[in-house]
Amino acid sequence: MHKRMALLILSMSLAAVMLAGCFGGTEPKEGGVSANANAVNAEAPSPVPTADNAPSDEEEQSTETPEESAQPEPVQVKDIAGHTSETYITQLLQSGSITPDADGNFRPNEAITRSEFIHWMYGYDNKGIKPYKPSAPSFIDVPKEHADFELVEGLHQAGVITGFPDQSMKLDKELTREELCLLWAWYQSADSVIDPIIPLASAELSLKPYGDGDKVGQIFIRAVDQYLTNEEVSYTAVFGKTPKLNPQGSVTRAEAAQWIVSYSDDNEQ
Repeated sequence: MHKRMALLILSMSLAAVMLAGCFGGTEPKEGGVSANANAVNAEAPSPVPTADNAPSDEEEQSTETPEESAQPEPVQVKDIAGHTSETYITQLLQSGSITPDADGNFRPNEAITRSEFIHWMYGYDNKGIKPYKPSAPSFIDVPKEHADFELVEGLHQAGVITGFPDQSMKLDKELTREELCLLWAWYQSADSVIDPIIPLASAELSLKPYGDGDKVGQIFIRAVDQYLTNEEVSYTAVFGKTPKLNPQGSVTRAEAAQWIVSYSDDNEQ
């Protein structure tokens, strides 16, 4: 009887020791962390950013490099300060369409060539048109070797440029006022010029009040009329309100800049 009691007590003691070995390790020691807790922490994912711990705008902006945050430097020229077309010239320069000459001058009062004007209007608004290199030239004086060949051919293929009746472009010639009107009307696809439905006599009426209105070349009449009657930006706004149109007068570089910028901005409104 006593032996059975002793064995029973011994068995119960052993069971208690075994149970303590299985569960006692889960309780953390004072001031410490259990091994199981460390395992859980090691496997726990990183916290998801919240409004409290998300990076601020300042922190995000601080990752930008100086090149990314720098603003383009204004184009500096020496000879346009105080000029009546200074604002237009500055805007054209800032667009990257043109650059000052090697001496830092714009030469606003010098005559512009047809080639220069074509480059300026294309540079300011290229309309998504790409240069093109056909197998044969479209104009008799713009051969494949010409510096402007691919640009002129690209514009011609897009249907936004026209030359003279003899299929020449005369790119080196000084641009005249009537020529500017025709080049610009084609570039802007003005229906009243490239696809007119109004009789030519109607266009001639707007030229009659001017002393030399009858001097406008036949191929330029509709184009000059187009910009004499424009309500927003007119021929006279660029060339002045005078009794004569001076249609064969040379266009200055300042006048060309004013024309391109004012007419382009007006079309965007």
